[in-house]
Parts: sequence; C-alpha cells; structure tokens
Amino acid sequence: MSGVSRYNEIRKQMEVLEMFRHKAEKRIVELGSEQLRLAKHALLAFRNKLIAQGKPTEDINELLLKIMK
Repeated sequence: MSGVSRYNEIRKQMEVLEMFRHKAEKRIVELGSEQLRLAKHALLAFRNKLIAQGKPTEDINELLLKIMK
C-alpha cells in the first residue's frame, strides 16, 4: 500500500470518528408554535427529498419524532 493511499485511509477513519464524536453533544432548543410548525414542514420536506434520492432518513425520522412529542 502506498503512502498516499494509507494516508487517505487513515483520514477517512478519522472523519468517521469525528462524526460520531459530535453526535454525543446534545442541544436543547425552545421553539414557539410557529417556529415548531416551520421546523416540522422543513424536516418533512428534507426527508422526502432524501427518500427520493434513495438516501437514509433515520436521523431525520428521529428528530421529527422528538419535535412532534
């Protein structure tokens, strides 16, 4: 394996680890009724776009469930 391809492999692994590290952080946002309505519609539209592209929607689904409680 060449040095460049090994470097790229390690870089990809670090990016994946970085994504999971950020996931542990929690954010609490208070929304008014109008803001909540807009957030729901925006997330649903984004979810539909992801479905049309054949991409996963698990994270969006999870967020929608949280804001619809």
